[in-house]
Amino acid sequence: MADDYTQHDDFIRPAQNVTHPRHIVVVTSAFLASFFGVPVILYLVLPVATMDAFLAGVTALATTAQFAIFGVSAWVFVRTLRMVHGRGFFSLIGPYKLAWSDLCRVTVSVGATLLLIQVILPLTSWDEPAQVRNVAVWIAWLPVAVLAILIQVTTEEIIFRGYLHQQFACLSSSRLVWMLVPSLLFGVWHFWNGNSAAEGAVYVFWATLLGLACADVTARTGNLGAAIGLHLANNIVAVVFIGTEGWPMSGLALILYPYHDPDVLSAEINEVLMLWMAFSLVISAFSVLIMWLTTRITLKR
Repeated sequence: MADDYTQHDDFIRPAQNVTHPRHIVVVTSAFLASFFGVPVILYLVLPVATMDAFLAGVTALATTAQFAIFGVSAWVFVRTLRMVHGRGFFSLIGPYKLAWSDLCRVTVSVGATLLLIQVILPLTSWDEPAQVRNVAVWIAWLPVAVLAILIQVTTEEIIFRGYLHQQFACLSSSRLVWMLVPSLLFGVWHFWNGNSAAEGAVYVFWATLLGLACADVTARTGNLGAAIGLHLANNIVAVVFIGTEGWPMSGLALILYPYHDPDVLSAEINEVLMLWMAFSLVISAFSVLIMWLTTRITLKR
C-alpha cells in the first residue's frame, strides 16, 4: 500500500492544454450559476406546494428529485468545459472501462463495510423505529434512488476530483494545491448541510477528509471510478436505509426514527459543544479512514 501516484500524470494530461486560472473561474462560475439558478427557475414555474414538497424531501419522489436535479448543473458544467477547454466528460473520468470497474468494486466493498458498521452492529442500541416502510415499495424505488444518487455523486466528483483536481495539478505539482485546495472547497460546499454553525463545521471537516481520500485514490488509480464509488457507497448507506421522520432527504429511507426538532437538537448540542465537537470529529475521521482503507484494499493500491 505504498504511495504510488504513477497514474496521476496520465489523469491530468487532458487539462494541460488550457491552464490559466481565469478559465477555472469561468467554468466553476457557470456551474454555480446553474446550481443556484435551477431552484429559482423551479420556484417561478412550479406551484408553491410542489416546490415546498421538493425542498422538504420527505417523500421518495422529492428526495429522488433532489439528487437527480444535480444532472442539470452537470450538463451545464460539461457544456461549459467543452466551450472553454475544448474537452468533454470522459476527459474528467480517465480510462472509462477501468473507471467503471473500479466504481462497481468500490461501491460494493465500501457499501458493505459501512452497512456492517453503521446499520447492523449498532441496531440493538437504537430506539424503536417510528416507521418501517413497505419493503416491496422500498425495493421498487431502490434502482431509481441509486441512479439519482449516482447522478449527484458523479456531478460533485467530476467537479472537485475531476476538473479542479486536474486544473490545479497543472498549475502546481504540490499536493497542497491539487489535493488539499479542491478538498477544502468540497468541505465548504457541505457547510450548509448543518443546522447550526457547529454542525456545519463538522460537515466541513468530514467532507474535507472525504475529499482528500477521494483525491488520493484518484491519483493512485488514474481515473475517477474509485472516488465515485466511495462517495456513492457513503451516500447510499446514509440515505436509503436509515432516516428521521420529517427531515430533509428522508423520503428514501427504509427505517424512519422519531422526529427531533433540529433547532432543539442544535440547542442541546450547544450545551455540550466541545464534547460533542470532539466526539463528532473523531467519528468523522474514523468513518473516512475506514472507507479509504476499504477502497485501497479492494483495489490493492
